Amino acid sequence: MTATHLSLDPIAIKAAAEAYWKPSEDTRRGVRWLEHGRSVLVRLDTPDLPLWNANKQFDEDEASSLIFNFTLQDKRILLLNGVPIFPLQNAYVPPRLYAHQSAINLIRFEHGLIPNLDEAPLYAIDYHRTVPVSEHPSAQYNVFKTQLEFDVLGAGIAGQNTLLPDRTQRLILLSIDELGPVQNYLHPKPISEVDLTLSDTLLRDRFPYNTPFPAPKNLKKCTLWSWRCPDIDEYPWYRYVYRQAFDEHGKIGSFRHMLLQVWRQMREPFGFWQMVMMLVVGKVLLLTPLFYRLHRAAIRTKRHIKTLYTRREELDLHGTGAEDVGLLNYEDSEDAGFNGKGSSSDPEAREDFHGGPSTGSQVDFGKPLPPIPTATSDIC
Repeated sequence: MTATHLSLDPIAIKAAAEAYWKPSEDTRRGVRWLEHGRSVLVRLDTPDLPLWNANKQFDEDEASSLIFNFTLQDKRILLLNGVPIFPLQNAYVPPRLYAHQSAINLIRFEHGLIPNLDEAPLYAIDYHRTVPVSEHPSAQYNVFKTQLEFDVLGAGIAGQNTLLPDRTQRLILLSIDELGPVQNYLHPKPISEVDLTLSDTLLRDRFPYNTPFPAPKNLKKCTLWSWRCPDIDEYPWYRYVYRQAFDEHGKIGSFRHMLLQVWRQMREPFGFWQMVMMLVVGKVLLLTPLFYRLHRAAIRTKRHIKTLYTRREELDLHGTGAEDVGLLNYEDSEDAGFNGKGSSSDPEAREDFHGGPSTGSQVDFGKPLPPIPTATSDIC
């Protein structure tokens, strides 16, 4: 009973198949070197992409493959069918790549004549591209060694676009190394100064490495809240390059794309230098009120500080004068107490000294003291 249910349940069948799916080993079948270390042809089977009939402009029910030509230019730049893919020339705008389609089988590709692709259908492709080390132009290395992973996600021709999610489709792995011999005393160098060589090229099963398939609807939506809408937070920012998501200004929907698009639309009718002058004038008009407000605020602040400083000086001057007057009065009172009205023989000074007018009950300091009594017989 249970076996019957499992056999009829497509989800269970799919899960069981995935559990027992074992990816094959990396292979060099489908790799043909034109010049070892510099140029290589790769034949990639595409189960989801039927053969295109260029004369009738429709797909035929026949197996096909895409042919890729990877070539190192001047030992510094890796080209894919003539387009630079490493290092990137402009990371904001990923390169638009193309590949020829062919019905050539594997044996003829590896051992026969090199296929002539001049009249073969040319597909624009969507792709996933990643490099495990930093590709930033400022990154420096003593000995450079990396592996570029390339996965074809979709293809389009004559307005027809096809996603390629089949898990049996393979990834292309390109081993890129620094061309020897390496110097004894190593000094870090940027990638642009390193001579490169293609040391190896392999094909690897997509499953389970690049699953689930990164369809456009499953990727993060791009909005104006993001400057560039990156897939990753580091250079070169984008891994999944779908043609409908990019144009010559970068990632469609990002704030950077919007600014560049507005700049182009305004530049075309007026010209470059006219737009520069308009921007300068607009900037001046925009910033003039701000600078005027800052200038007025600076003047008011300066006046306020000057007023506070003047009041402080007045208060300091007033306090110093009061202290001087009090000190002089104190000295005058002491002199008067010894020489004038303030002496002990002056009743008025005594009156001031004791804090009030003298009365009859108080001692009159102006009268002479009585004589000292002498001894008498009564006392004896």
